[in-house]
Amino acid sequence: MGKKVSVLVVDDSHICRQLICEALSRDPDLEVVGTCNNGKEALEAARELRPQVITMDVEMPVMDGLTAVEHIMAEVPTPILMLTADPRQQAPELTCRALELGALALQIKPSIDAGLEAWNLSREVKLLSSVRVIRHIHSKRRPPMPGPGGVVTPAPMGMPYGVLAVASSTGGPQVLFRMLSELPADFPTPIVIVQHINAAFADSLAGWLANSSKLKVRLAQDGEQLLPGNVLIAPPGQHMHIPFRGRVSLKTGVERDGHMPSGTVLLESAAKAYGRRTMGLILTGMGEDGAEGMLAVKQAGGLTLAQNEESCVVFGMPGAAVARKAVDHLIHGDDIAGSLVRLIRGETLPAGR
Repeated sequence: MGKKVSVLVVDDSHICRQLICEALSRDPDLEVVGTCNNGKEALEAARELRPQVITMDVEMPVMDGLTAVEHIMAEVPTPILMLTADPRQQAPELTCRALELGALALQIKPSIDAGLEAWNLSREVKLLSSVRVIRHIHSKRRPPMPGPGGVVTPAPMGMPYGVLAVASSTGGPQVLFRMLSELPADFPTPIVIVQHINAAFADSLAGWLANSSKLKVRLAQDGEQLLPGNVLIAPPGQHMHIPFRGRVSLKTGVERDGHMPSGTVLLESAAKAYGRRTMGLILTGMGEDGAEGMLAVKQAGGLTLAQNEESCVVFGMPGAAVARKAVDHLIHGDDIAGSLVRLIRGETLPAGR
């Protein structure tokens, strides 16, 4: 056996700490190296213990979980899993703000009366332990890419791309947040997104992204039209695909690349429906979902874009697409909105992207 994954557990509730520690202790590959009552203690413990993963509560005294995430990701970047109460009882910004600050994933805490057998906490923690996180300082984020004259201007209607299909996973919500907040209200190409996220947080994610964007962002419904200025996010537990131009369809079925919804299912259907008028984009994430879909887009004559390794939390999904020679352009995560506007206007990207 290899070295155990060290975990720091942070929660102001003694009972919750016990539940979390018990769930983790059932896995022989994990070791709880410390527990904390609040975010201030967590920051100090992170500096001293250097755990491989931190589980973090949201609402705590002295220093709340969101503030702690911000400080930890700025000082001692560590994979952080946020554990919170049912997000339907909170504003969307509260839980999803953690993703913007650098947390990697969200999970709902089990109830005190619920058994731990079905809780996949150990699996999630082990997955996150392999992620190479980066320093996350929001005050020093890169500015958006300007258009001619220093302003990102909207594209005229009628440009050649009929749909922008996006596959995204670990670290992706932060990139989507920036991308959607910077695209102009009259961005002419409908956007469809598969984002891997815990099902309980899908509504919160959609609401958080919608509140930051000039575009209309929502979870997709079966049979919805693809319209300019609209962003449809695949709901949990259903594949989203495009059966023909101008409309999406939702269906349950078999997981593809380990996921439902699957980025590959969406991208392949977009390529089939739109051909060379398809734009595919694959963002940070574990695994290979979306890679085969990007290849389908490229083979159909469409344009394929991927987030570059420098800006990815995990280069797995983009890297898999690159390995298949399915990517036309690699783009920094902070530059995606500006690059999309340029491409929609018919411009070329700067050399080296």
